[in-house]
Amino acid sequence: MREYYPLTAAQKMHHNWIQKYQTQQVSGVSVVASLQSPLDFGLLKKCIQLEIERYGCMRIRFTKPDEKGEVKQYLVEQDTRDIPLKDLSGMSMQQADALMQQWAYETFDGDDIPLCDVTMLRLPEGYNGFFIHMDHRLIDSCGLVVMINDLMQLYTHYRFGAAYPQDLADFETVLEKDLKRANNEKRFAKDKKFWDDQLNALGEPLYSDIQGPSVLEAARKKHKNPMLRAADIELKNLFVEVKDYQLEPEPTKNLIDFCMNHQLSMTNLLLLGIRTYLSKVNNGQEDITIENFISRRSTHDEWTSGGSRTIMFPCRTVISPETDFLSAAYEIQNVQNRIYMHSNYDPALIEEEMRRRYHTPENTTYESCYLTYQPMPVQVDNPHLAGIGQHAKWFANGAATKKMYLTVSHTANGGMNFSYHYQTAQLEEHDMELLYYYMMRILFKGIAEPDMSIGEIMEQV
Repeated sequence: MREYYPLTAAQKMHHNWIQKYQTQQVSGVSVVASLQSPLDFGLLKKCIQLEIERYGCMRIRFTKPDEKGEVKQYLVEQDTRDIPLKDLSGMSMQQADALMQQWAYETFDGDDIPLCDVTMLRLPEGYNGFFIHMDHRLIDSCGLVVMINDLMQLYTHYRFGAAYPQDLADFETVLEKDLKRANNEKRFAKDKKFWDDQLNALGEPLYSDIQGPSVLEAARKKHKNPMLRAADIELKNLFVEVKDYQLEPEPTKNLIDFCMNHQLSMTNLLLLGIRTYLSKVNNGQEDITIENFISRRSTHDEWTSGGSRTIMFPCRTVISPETDFLSAAYEIQNVQNRIYMHSNYDPALIEEEMRRRYHTPENTTYESCYLTYQPMPVQVDNPHLAGIGQHAKWFANGAATKKMYLTVSHTANGGMNFSYHYQTAQLEEHDMELLYYYMMRILFKGIAEPDMSIGEIMEQV
């Protein structure tokens, strides 16, 4: 008998964006993975079909909303759709990427329908592989990387006699555990107390914009409230552009070494870079909030079960300009560590509590910047494919309610890619150039002189 389950907090986060902003595009994830080598596409198709059986999240469906507007999820036992093969080899790689970007803009519209598409590809320059387009309620980027590696391990098993991949965790089993944990009343009370205590201690947050204080001032004039501390969310034009910047392997290693030597996470170092820039361009503002995405994959089952486990929480810190760089990094890390302990909480409840307390206007926010740090590159990690060129690329979903969303990931050559997704209604590529430029100056000044104060760094960069 088919089981129907409510949505998890992470799934609700993406689902609420779809409902609130009437666009499926704010909730998709798409990637191409390919090898510069001939592939047996008949075998690859069989492996993709087997992966759909192994990786339960690829078979999730969502019901039509009931009379209360509630949506439930369920798994179909089989998905026997064909896996098409498309030949893009006559294009340039730039043209092929542009076409796949158009595929990434396509939406999954309807109830009780497949929310995952896989297409096999012949690409330019001798690359061959596949393109995956999935609803973000089904999977996050970490889950996709696990899936890609599992799929290619299946391929090398049947093609070269490599070891058969270990079983993946059962999605439904992990889902049941997640829902049970979320319904634990004692745990819920502790999580709510943590977030309430933050507001009790710090009061109402204060918006900081990457374009400076003028954005908040415009919101204050619009709402006729000179004390307003939140700014408007752009709703009319949700289209985003993407600008990528590559950090070379050597400076990347310097950042990684600094993190390892001082027992810092890369996420927290990046958060410090962003918040210092926000402080700099907002007249030294000390109270800064950045939305940070947490993957919540601590156990082996959580890593290999797929699903959408990434959830977004506000990282709010009040750091004085006299604080030295390293101490500021540890302050952020302490906040993030506490947040992680309470990351089963529904972020929508935090927003609801702030609206209840501070009576902010509808469709306003305290954050202009969002961060995802992705430690795993989109790279096929398989000894049977070592030395073969790879082409992998994430694609923007075309629309966002977030003004600026930065995804930082590692590249195959040991560097890092800084991918800035920005709303074109208010931002231009030049804004991203400034943000990246100053982020790098702040970070490398800080790791070179960790005893220097944040105020001095802002003045010198």
